[in-house]
Amino acid sequence: MPTTQLTPRLKDDNWNLHQIAEKGQTPSTMIKGTMPKETFGLALAQTFIIAKVFDDAVATIKDARPDLGALIHDEQYLTPYLREDLAYFGIDATAITPVPGAQRFIDAINEHRDDPCFLFGLHYVRLGACNGNRFVARKLRMVYKLAGTDGTRFLDPFGDTQRTKWISFKQGIDALDLSQNEQDRIFAGTQAAYVLTINLDYDEHHTAEQLLDMFGQSLDKKAFDEKHSVHISPEEAL
Repeated sequence: MPTTQLTPRLKDDNWNLHQIAEKGQTPSTMIKGTMPKETFGLALAQTFIIAKVFDDAVATIKDARPDLGALIHDEQYLTPYLREDLAYFGIDATAITPVPGAQRFIDAINEHRDDPCFLFGLHYVRLGACNGNRFVARKLRMVYKLAGTDGTRFLDPFGDTQRTKWISFKQGIDALDLSQNEQDRIFAGTQAAYVLTINLDYDEHHTAEQLLDMFGQSLDKKAFDEKHSVHISPEEAL
């Protein structure tokens, strides 16, 4: 069977943006457990309004590209988990207004609805984030004194099956027979996912080039290769 071995590229050629994403104010304070509970709820709200559009767009991949769609399962849609978390924190899911970064993310998804490979790249990064988010969830449950998965279902949707499901998902991608252009479009989606995620913390949008100029001196490829994420083993990492 022909293989693309695309996932190593998705990791290795995005390492710098991935590391910048982990250094951002929102993810770093969540990782450290220093984010106030109220602020966490607000962050969940913004993630929710993005996820509603995101899930709807990802669902279109199944008809447009059955080969990619075969790797997408209902449990990967994150809106239900976020709705559950918002209910726990008493946040009205119908009364959320997007901040500029969230609106840009929504606009980017809508602009690429006719590009299933790009959308799949966005989805790849979102699923990969669940690896590190499992450990973020553990930290926040301790800091906020949460019981079970209360308020953190979105961060840890797959529980103890996370690693197995992630490895299976990556293996499925690498078993696909994709043209170079299709691989490039998936990669473009992954890169956009990092840039859009980083920019959630900014009122003004920054391009990948601008972000690399801003953070370049603080990036460490060796540290990234050794840890990939500050929480997870290389086998679990994006």
